Amino acid sequence: MSLVKSSFKSSERMIIVCLLAPVLILFLFGYIVPLVNLIIKSFMNDSGWTIQQYVELASSKAFIWVAFKTVTLAAVVTVICLLVAYPLAYSISRSPRWLAILLLFLVTLPYLTSILIRSYAWIVLLSPNGVINRALMSWGITSEPIRMVFNATGVYIGMVQVQLPLMVFPLYAAIVKINRGLTRAAQSLGSPPSDAFLRVTLPLSMPGIMSGCTLVFLSCLGFYVTPALLGGVDDYLIAQSISTRVLVLGDFKAAAAQSTLLLAAVVVMFIIWRRRLAEELDEQSREMLSEKRGCDAIGLSLRSSLVERLATSLQVPYIRLHAIFSPVRLVVLALLSIFTVTLLVLPFVVVIPLAFSNASYLTFPPPSYSMRWFNSFFRNSDWIEALGFSLRMAGIASIISICVGLPAAFALVRNRFSGRLSIYLLLISPLIVPHVIMAVALFFTLSGTAMIGSSTAFGVAYATIGIPYTLVVFVAGLKRFDRNLERAAASLGAQYRTILRTVTLPLLLPTLVSAGLFSFIAGFDDVVFGLFLSGPGATPLPMRMWDNIRLEISPQIAVIAVLFLATLLVLGAIRQLVLFMHARPRVGPAELTRPV
Repeated sequence: MSLVKSSFKSSERMIIVCLLAPVLILFLFGYIVPLVNLIIKSFMNDSGWTIQQYVELASSKAFIWVAFKTVTLAAVVTVICLLVAYPLAYSISRSPRWLAILLLFLVTLPYLTSILIRSYAWIVLLSPNGVINRALMSWGITSEPIRMVFNATGVYIGMVQVQLPLMVFPLYAAIVKINRGLTRAAQSLGSPPSDAFLRVTLPLSMPGIMSGCTLVFLSCLGFYVTPALLGGVDDYLIAQSISTRVLVLGDFKAAAAQSTLLLAAVVVMFIIWRRRLAEELDEQSREMLSEKRGCDAIGLSLRSSLVERLATSLQVPYIRLHAIFSPVRLVVLALLSIFTVTLLVLPFVVVIPLAFSNASYLTFPPPSYSMRWFNSFFRNSDWIEALGFSLRMAGIASIISICVGLPAAFALVRNRFSGRLSIYLLLISPLIVPHVIMAVALFFTLSGTAMIGSSTAFGVAYATIGIPYTLVVFVAGLKRFDRNLERAAASLGAQYRTILRTVTLPLLLPTLVSAGLFSFIAGFDDVVFGLFLSGPGATPLPMRMWDNIRLEISPQIAVIAVLFLATLLVLGAIRQLVLFMHARPRVGPAELTRPV
């Protein structure tokens, strides 16, 4: 008996190894080895091991100031995103189904759209003769244009707009799970609606607040594109510092040291919040969080909140204040939600008409309309070659991500083994680790080889940043999968391969499409890897866009924005078609076994 159990466990371990081996091998050579090489390089000089680079950074007032500005930017953007996103997330959770779907689509659209396109749109919106300045002057708020771009103001506005979806999604996921009967119970006991929100809804949504703040803060620490395009000379952050030392100064050792310090900061925070980031996979942590939320909801928390203590000491004015605010709360909530949605979609309102402008320069609104910029795009071989390269590489990387991500998700969701949570955190860590660090590490590893400026380098890079998206989507899909369908097929004598082909994969088809879409966009929209890995025969479309925005700022980018949005609509239509076909009634086991 023990021999049988031992043989079964050995077979199970072999299956887990086979499922995880492809993704771990890819991560080993495309992610782990480059990062280790980067860290080693930061401790090396011509004479051997040294900490000289770190000593110089610690004594450099310029680097300390850059690091301080980076952390300050990340913290301020996180707070602003929380304040702006919470009303919208709350409104979505309380909206009718059709309106909630529409609002979630409007939140998702910017997340799926190129950061370069959105940054380009903000240059148009915030320029001295842009829409916002003209509106402020026409309303009499200002008498002359306000400088809002190529400075800190532009960076903060652009960063908040880019990071908002990362805050809205966790908040919505947390708020929608809250039992609305709890707030009604509080109101039935005499608590005004706004007071019930502070006492019940806000504390119970704290997991979403913490998750959203963690994602936004970590993402901001190493963000490169928006600060580089919308900021000025004084808005120099650590990601730009690393890039400048590699691409301009050729100071590789200092760049390695700065990258290692930024990586260490991100890894520390990643470890601290690992339970929150792996909540979808880690049932134990989710149960502990649910129990804590349940205790708080029924008043069993041992510590009273700050709101509770203030309410007790200032009971009368506190209740009067809520009585004044409660009647207008819905109006305030609606106005704040409209403001957030406007902030999310405003770049698209501007950039689409620009694609059809007849002007030879950037101006909004366009003086007249034509297809001249579309004709210019399709006649330019450089743009077409870059577009073809990006489509090819992003498509290949998406296929690789699905092929190695799906087996890994099966291994992680359907098996319990030592190190399971650690492997999951490793595989989703590229979502958190700044791409500038990964790109510099890959550049150092491949420098001096023929892979720099090759399709292979981009394939590995795009697959590495696409796998976390596919893994997260697959894990969520497998957690929701009803395994009774597989058991029913097995009870009818079907082999495992037959079950996988005829039951499991067809039911997971919508998940496969979603995973492929997200991983494709992750590679197609990337700029940072293009800065370090591009070559004469390997120049992705984002690099052409990057050069155009920095050197020319023509309506050509608006054409790409329209094509990008059209592609998204086509892919979205395909996904909806798959969902529709997937929802059609199927002949089940009962019908197959029913006598004729």
